Amino acid sequence: MKPIFSLLIAGLRRLTELCMAALALLTLADVLGRYVFNVSVMGSVELTEILMVGVIFCGIVLATMKREHVVVDLLPLPFGEMGARVANTATHLLAAGISALLAVVSWSQAESALEYGDQTTMLGLPLAPVVYFMSIMLFINTAVQLGLLYKDLHRETAHD
Repeated sequence: MKPIFSLLIAGLRRLTELCMAALALLTLADVLGRYVFNVSVMGSVELTEILMVGVIFCGIVLATMKREHVVVDLLPLPFGEMGARVANTATHLLAAGISALLAVVSWSQAESALEYGDQTTMLGLPLAPVVYFMSIMLFINTAVQLGLLYKDLHRETAHD
């Protein structure tokens, strides 16, 4: 499973880097266009939103894979190590369930966007591929969350 995670991390990093570079270049072109030529890049807001989808949804999966989400212990865990394992398992299952639910709902929205031919206002870019991408990233996040649960269950201690 480790080689798959490594390839996935590398691919998601490259995609995120590409989106960030495109955002930087788009912002530079838009600012220069506004202040030097008095003309902005048409559809820059729409392009920024689409590129941010790439950054955010790749980032969600990357943060999950590296266990970099914020963790807060709200209640003391009874029963020592066993309590920590139960809480860890419940947390993974809850996170995977929420991610799966969001993936299914967003997939339904993508199908609807495809059926109705939803497009961006200025550039007329189809929205369905963007929403499908969001859904796929959420499905991947669900699989990663379940993979981490499997890994944790087959480890000696519940915490890193």
